Amino acid sequence: MEHYFINVGFGNVVNVNRILSIADPDSAPAKRDMAKFRRTGCLRDYTRGRKTRALIYLDDGSAVQSIMLPETLAIRFVGRAGKKDA
Repeated sequence: MEHYFINVGFGNVVNVNRILSIADPDSAPAKRDMAKFRRTGCLRDYTRGRKTRALIYLDDGSAVQSIMLPETLAIRFVGRAGKKDA
């Protein structure tokens, strides 16, 4: 299996094979999830203190906070996924 990565801000990358979903962190369910992930130590903060604009859920039960908009990450995700076939 090849590994493909997308930039989620400030040079941090996430393996696209591990991403389950990308959510808006301002929704109530995402806020609850962020609090739960923070309590359990499963939240990776890649924002450098800036506003979280996307919450990326990973297949290992953890999540990543990103400064990128969910739409931007989705475009990068789809673009990278399309390159797998090439």
